[in-house]
Amino acid sequence: MKGEAYAAGTVLNAVATFIGSAFPVDLKTKVFLEITDEKENYVVLKDQKFKSNLADEILKNFNINARIYVESNIPQGSGLGSSSAFANALIIAASRALGIKISSYEILKLNAEASIRAGVSYTGALDDAAASLLAKLVITDNKNMKILKEERIQGYVAVLLPRFKRGKIDVESMRRESWKLKKAIELAMSSRFCEAMVENTKFYCNFIGYPLEIAEVLWKNKICCGLSGNGPSFCAIGSKDDVNLASELWKDFGEVIISKIPEDPVF
Repeated sequence: MKGEAYAAGTVLNAVATFIGSAFPVDLKTKVFLEITDEKENYVVLKDQKFKSNLADEILKNFNINARIYVESNIPQGSGLGSSSAFANALIIAASRALGIKISSYEILKLNAEASIRAGVSYTGALDDAAASLLAKLVITDNKNMKILKEERIQGYVAVLLPRFKRGKIDVESMRRESWKLKKAIELAMSSRFCEAMVENTKFYCNFIGYPLEIAEVLWKNKICCGLSGNGPSFCAIGSKDDVNLASELWKDFGEVIISKIPEDPVF
């Protein structure tokens, strides 16, 4: 049985405050689930078979074991919600395989809880999961498992995959300084998402050690962009001309993927 879900770009990273905001990106993870009598679950990706704590935590809820075949064009470990997309797709596939009716909120709750138990998220990443599943820009309270705001948006996305790797994430230090994100949250709640991305990016680039120049070169050209998740990727959103210019300005920093903001939910 099949399930699929989108990548997610970041407006607000929820690590410091538990308030997150994300938008969908039209890159996908597809899961094909085969229920088995084996005692363990296996994920098969690019002909490689391996174990997944996240898959185990999710499938416990369905009381099944399975082989999970994955196809994905979402870069892993880049801050684009690849784990949230995988979890969404797997929950959808498992519920379909068993003929279980499940709501969007139940999918998101299972996703967040399993992500925390499996150690793949600091907050449960409800923001990434909701953007991935609903194909909307969302603002979420990850601690209380609430969607505070959701909007359907349109446009294109440029994703920069820099040459450097993800930096160290010091969660405790970020949370001690979380008051600095008050303005970013207020801007997001007022639908001033690009301004919120600026504040968010300055905060997290400072803590993690990413060069702010990557975003500044686009801000100077009035292009909406920011750090995605805990990085190292950056996302720019806007018109086709905006993202084409972003791609040109970013070409010396790493690989750039041009995509769009999807409008059709996956479930």
